[in-house]
Amino acid sequence: MRLIFYVLLSAVLYFQVQFSAFSIEQKQPDLVVYTEDYKPFYFRGDNGEPAGSVTELVRTLADRTGIRIEIHLRPFRRGLNAVNTNKNHCFMALWRTAAREPDFNWVGPLQIDGFAFFALEESEISLSKMEDSFPYATGAVGGWTSTLAARKAGHPNLVLVDDDALNLNMLKQGRTQLWLGGLLSAPYVAGEQGVSIKNVLTVEKVDLSLACNPATDTSLTDRLQVTLDSYTIKGGNAAPGQSEEQFRSPSLSIPGQRQHAEQ
Repeated sequence: MRLIFYVLLSAVLYFQVQFSAFSIEQKQPDLVVYTEDYKPFYFRGDNGEPAGSVTELVRTLADRTGIRIEIHLRPFRRGLNAVNTNKNHCFMALWRTAAREPDFNWVGPLQIDGFAFFALEESEISLSKMEDSFPYATGAVGGWTSTLAARKAGHPNLVLVDDDALNLNMLKQGRTQLWLGGLLSAPYVAGEQGVSIKNVLTVEKVDLSLACNPATDTSLTDRLQVTLDSYTIKGGNAAPGQSEEQFRSPSLSIPGQRQHAEQ
């Protein structure tokens, strides 16, 4: 009887281990995607899960290609570090610049974006080139392409933060006079807070793309790219509720905020 008991127990344990291994295997994502708070493209939704127009686009692409993804919202530098050190990890999304091009396996563009200097509506600051911003305390996110570009140009008065929303707070409080932010994101965030800002200098327009660790399985990123290309070519929305023309043209209509001509 004791022998039968041990045989049965061993069989039960064996099948438990096999079932657990099968369950873990089934739940493993093909791609782990890190993102940050960058409205309206990606941010933490009311239910605590990542949301936003680009987030939904990437989920749609993954669903259509049968690729399992797992999305985590983290501070920019923390998420980017995870992507840089792990294959099959991607960041949603990065500005695709010439300097970054060889460092990642790309899927995009997911959105046309860029960066600009912003000031409060009542500010009399006028800029015609980046160097004109040097005398002013300028809020910027550490590690962003825009921040690196300003540093490379020699900007002596950058005030660095980890969360772009803090730049709006500093601008309102007078701790900074300029905000170096996303061409579309900064006006969107300001509009949500009822703060009127203006674009005093557009520095660059650039693609937002999914940036994956270079060791990532290219069959995954290739499938996503083909699906994205087909999605936009056939007239599908680049993001829910967004037309192809809106996708290609970096502009947002923000209720209660006057649009400013780019300089």
